[in-house]
Amino acid sequence: MTVEFRYARFGEDSRIREFLDEYWARNHVYVRIPRLFGWTFGRKALWDHDGYSFVLAENAGQIVGILGGVPFVFNCLGRTSRGMWLANYMVRPDHRKGPTAMRLLGMFRRPPYDVIVAFGVAATALPIYRLLRWRILDTIPRHFAVLPNAVERMLQVLHLVHADWPAERLKTLANSFKVNEPPEGPIAQYQEILPSTWNEYDWPQWAMRTVGGVRDLDYLRWRYLDHPVFHYRVIAIAEGKRTGLAVWRLETIRRVTLQGDEAVDRIGRLVEFLPTSQQNAKDILSVFWHELSKAEAFGADYYNYHGETQGWLKECGFLPVDSHPDGQLIPARFQPLESRSGRIMSAVFVGNETVPACSTDAQCPWYWTKSDADQDRPN
Repeated sequence: MTVEFRYARFGEDSRIREFLDEYWARNHVYVRIPRLFGWTFGRKALWDHDGYSFVLAENAGQIVGILGGVPFVFNCLGRTSRGMWLANYMVRPDHRKGPTAMRLLGMFRRPPYDVIVAFGVAATALPIYRLLRWRILDTIPRHFAVLPNAVERMLQVLHLVHADWPAERLKTLANSFKVNEPPEGPIAQYQEILPSTWNEYDWPQWAMRTVGGVRDLDYLRWRYLDHPVFHYRVIAIAEGKRTGLAVWRLETIRRVTLQGDEAVDRIGRLVEFLPTSQQNAKDILSVFWHELSKAEAFGADYYNYHGETQGWLKECGFLPVDSHPDGQLIPARFQPLESRSGRIMSAVFVGNETVPACSTDAQCPWYWTKSDADQDRPN
């Protein structure tokens, strides 16, 4: 029979969750936490259909393929249009020969969505994107930091996933990402709420010099304050009329044992870093190190493509994992703790060829973090 394609209606999430549970992963997070599915794919303001921003391929009434989309406002150096982050791209094994995978993508490659981003592409799917002439990107840079008094704790985490490594190799890797002791004296004054003047003084400045998802107050509130599962924390430091901003969350590292999950340690996951200047960046990170220590975390990581702020992070000792030969082997999944690399591959379709390329260069204007799409969510 003919495969038919349509957008999922509200109330059909249980069917999608059943498909995910059978063909994607048992006990997938959207199976365990239905409200997270609704929050991710049910953002009505940016979607032009009545239902979820989620495509179904059906044959004889059975789901044979799925593709989710997270609609967003795309900013390119001050100009805005609509964009779509892709998620949960899956075709049932018995339908992988034929046009089903291509047709699913085609359901989002249409006006008004000028930019389509597949963030977190499986290696097996790359040939599809290459065939369609999408831009295949270098893996998103990941930064890592270990607090000065927490190197031994980092060693314990590394030993759990690399038990066969010699002690010196573990020690060298842990010490390579240790940040310097903070200077004596009080830390900068900061707020733990989103600045009310952000849309007036701050986002317009960022918009004129960056490319990526809009970071206005509407987005920040939806993405962080309204998240149905995670508790995100804000660091806001004023500099004149403007305010530098960071958003992060605390994560407990857990490992699987015969007796069940066991808490190992804590780590910070930085997901936004928007300082007003290099000095403001130093002040924000100084507060961040202080907050991590208060929360009993041993360190933190951060994924981001933006060239200028990457430079500021390096200056403050928040180094890219590629700065050490073993850096890519630092675990990135912590619930449960896994040894696999934290590399995340992506592909981008841009209808307007004047949009600058996204790269890992120091001049890259794209601002894109792990909180985009559905990447920063429970495992």
